[in-house]
Amino acid sequence: MHWVLNDGSMVRSNRPARNPRIYVYVNGTLQIKAITPADNGKYECIATSSTGSERRVVTLIVEKQESAPYIVKTSQRMTELFFGDHRINVHQNGTLEIRNVRPTDTAEFICMARNDGGEAVMVVQLEVTSMLRRPIFKNPFNERIVSRFGKTIVLNCSADGQPTPEIIWTFPNGTRVTSEHHHDSQHRLGNNGTLVIYNPRKEDAGKYRCGAKNFMGYIEKLIILDVGQKPYILTRPRGIIRSMSGEPLFLHCLSDGNPKPGIYWTIPGGHTLTRPQDTTLHDRGNYICRAQNDAGEAVLSVPVIIIAYPPRISTAPPPNVKAVTGTSIQLNCAAIGIPKPEITWELPDNSVLSAAGQGRHLGSELLHPQGTLIIQRPTASDSGTYKCLAKNSVGTDFKVTYVHVL
Repeated sequence: MHWVLNDGSMVRSNRPARNPRIYVYVNGTLQIKAITPADNGKYECIATSSTGSERRVVTLIVEKQESAPYIVKTSQRMTELFFGDHRINVHQNGTLEIRNVRPTDTAEFICMARNDGGEAVMVVQLEVTSMLRRPIFKNPFNERIVSRFGKTIVLNCSADGQPTPEIIWTFPNGTRVTSEHHHDSQHRLGNNGTLVIYNPRKEDAGKYRCGAKNFMGYIEKLIILDVGQKPYILTRPRGIIRSMSGEPLFLHCLSDGNPKPGIYWTIPGGHTLTRPQDTTLHDRGNYICRAQNDAGEAVLSVPVIIIAYPPRISTAPPPNVKAVTGTSIQLNCAAIGIPKPEITWELPDNSVLSAAGQGRHLGSELLHPQGTLIIQRPTASDSGTYKCLAKNSVGTDFKVTYVHVL
C-alpha cells in the first residue's frame, strides 16, 4: 500500500515520509498530524497485488477554525452597559455613544466581543477635560517693538485655549516655524510661545505673525519689529563753557540714531528748557542734553560758568558844575559791568530819565543812549543836584553832581 500526496510525492506503508507529520500504517491508513490549509488537495491510495492494483482518490478540505481571541486581562471591576440607557447607548454595530459628556464620565471603558472561538477585549481610556475653548491671546493687540542692534529681543505670543494651542510663527520672509522646531541658531522658540532673536540685525526687522491653533480654531496677531540704533552724540565740549552774563549762550548737542532721536535740555534748576533766553548769573551749573529714541538714549553734560560783575561808573562829571544861562551843559556818565549797566539820571525835581532807546527829551534835558545828559538853554530853575545811576542784575553805582546856573 502506498499514497500519492497532494504535492505528487509518494509515501509507502510502514516507512517514514519526508514530512514527519505524515505516516502510512500497515493497514493503509494515512495519518496527517496538525493539518493546515496547505494540506488541502487530492490524495490517491494505491493497493497492488499479484493479480493487479486498485486506486482510490480522496479529496481533503481543511476548514479554517476560528481561533480563540487574545484576551486582555483586567483587575478592575466592570459595569456592563445595556442597550437603550438614557444617556449612554450601545449601537448594534458595537459603537458606544455617550451623550452630553461630563467630567464624571472620565473612566476606562472595556469592549468585549464573543464568538464560538472565544472572546476579545478592547480597553478605551476616556478623559473628559473642561469645556473646549478656541485660542485667545493674553495680549490680543498688535504690537510695535524697537530693538537695538545686537541686543537679544524676546517677542511674546502667549495664548490660552483648550486644548493648549500650538504656536506658529511666520517670519518676514514667509518662513513658518512651529513650537516643535527650531529655525536656526539665531532664533529660539520657547514653550510659552516666545520667539527669542539673538544678535538682531537690520535684516531681522519686519512683520512677524504669531498664530495660535487648536482644533477649535485659529487666531493670529502682528508684531512689527524695528531694529534701531541707540542715539549717540556727535559733538562734545572740550571743557568748561564760559559766558558773559546777559549775553546769549549757545550749547550744541548734535546727535544721530535710528529712529532720529529727539533732543531735550535740562537746565541746572532741573527744569526742561522750552524756549531761548538770555543768560544770568544764576544760569551757571551743569546743562544736561538727552538724545532719546525708542532704542535708548545718550546723555551729555555741559558745565557752564557765567561771568558777571557789578557796575562801576568810569566817567562822571565833577561834583560841582557852574554854567551860564542859555549855554548848553553836558554831563557825561559812563559805566562798565557785566551784564552791561543801564544808565539813568535823577533830576532836581526827582524825575528820572533813562538812557534806554535812541535818546530822550524831558523838557530842556536830552539823554543820549551812552548816558550823556545835555541840558539845553539852561536857566536858574535848572540848578540843583543831578544823580547818575548805573545798574545791572549784579549791583548799582552812582555819582552826584551839583549844577549852578548863573
